[in-house]
Amino acid sequence: MRKINALIFIFYLFTCPIFSQLSDVLVHADQMPYFPGCEKLKNGSEKKRHCSNEALVAFLGHNVDYPQEAKEQGVEGTVYVSFVIDEEGNVTNHSIIRDIGGGCGEAAIAVLKKMPEWQPGKHEGKKVKVKLNLPIQFFLKNGISNPLDSDGYKITWGKLKGSKVSVNDLKNSLDKIIMVRDQYGDPVPFDELTFSYKRKKNFQTSTSNGVLGKKQKKIIKKAKPGAQFYIGVVVYDGNKKIKVGREFEIVE
Repeated sequence: MRKINALIFIFYLFTCPIFSQLSDVLVHADQMPYFPGCEKLKNGSEKKRHCSNEALVAFLGHNVDYPQEAKEQGVEGTVYVSFVIDEEGNVTNHSIIRDIGGGCGEAAIAVLKKMPEWQPGKHEGKKVKVKLNLPIQFFLKNGISNPLDSDGYKITWGKLKGSKVSVNDLKNSLDKIIMVRDQYGDPVPFDELTFSYKRKKNFQTSTSNGVLGKKQKKIIKKAKPGAQFYIGVVVYDGNKKIKVGREFEIVE
């Protein structure tokens, strides 16, 4: 995972109530596509749709790069992109609906090309191609900001150091306490603990209320070398909500 040198707010998918230019592509289906990571949940349930949206948001948040050109020029705003999920779950037909310049449109398309296979949509019992639109807002905080270890906050977990971690060290950390410290080294409370794991086309994410959950432990127990692992939390500084993150490359 790359460090994102700006705050990037990702909004949920929406469909556009227009007819597709391709006759076999739908803009609405009985069952809309699901982002991977929620396969065990019931199709059509509100819980699975919420899980799919959160998994997508997490993936984009960890994979979209804020272009250096845009940062230098102070470019901010929302890029709207369009894409099609085909019958096999592949992400195809990427296009920019509205760009804001500074390379942000290209950055949005680049992350679409990194996406893993989705669970395809269905209509009248058959898998179908579905067209989706997605707005991605690029927002610079105080000119330049980094949400990872932002505002002096830092995540510590066991003996994990640097940007690389072995599979054994990661698994041995399961019985350790995850902590967040401020710029003075003092521990601070946090919630919304998020684990994200990416290896090839396998992407998993899970968020809890601040305590390691069963799915988060399962992600760690099945971790393999060559993957990227992200820990994210939310801390509160007065009325200010701050996202703090830390990312690792998993090695032997």
